[in-house]
Amino acid sequence: MATIGDSTFYHAGVPALINAVHNGARFTLIILDNSTTAMTGNQPTPGLERLADGRQGKAVALEDLVRASGVQSLTIIDPYQMEEMIRAIKEADKATRGKNGGISVIIARHPCLMNLAPGKKQVSYCMEVTEDCIACEICFRDFECPAIGLDRETGMAGIDPNICSGCGLCAKVCPQEAIKIKSF
Repeated sequence: MATIGDSTFYHAGVPALINAVHNGARFTLIILDNSTTAMTGNQPTPGLERLADGRQGKAVALEDLVRASGVQSLTIIDPYQMEEMIRAIKEADKATRGKNGGISVIIARHPCLMNLAPGKKQVSYCMEVTEDCIACEICFRDFECPAIGLDRETGMAGIDPNICSGCGLCAKVCPQEAIKIKSF
């Protein structure tokens, strides 16, 4: 299994994918599509009809590039639908390992929450860690949410509200159900 961001896929991943298909490789590729070049300042990717200077551009769809590369197994999914995402990964793995397996590609598409326009459209929650926390550390060691870390005072997980995007996925990850939507 391999992951690559959408922007990196556009500028460096396409030739590698073509080479992998051509050589009969077997793996699952997950393209993390947030429609931005986050690492260099949130410029639009070639998947959008907008250029970095704001002018109109022609969008180049990721799925078209993947299909043109010869990939037979392609799934497009919102990774925030965790159960569906897990199912898609398992199905892709099964297809890859099958008798006629090859490369399975999953495009995990969800807008970047750091961009204001998509962020305003997404439902946002105020999250809290309850006393049910047993400090298993899954929420920040395995899930790796940058807003969650060890609260040194309590020894439990803590959520920094200044960093939290309010996506609510942490509540689905906690095995103790100790992370909840804060009620006011």
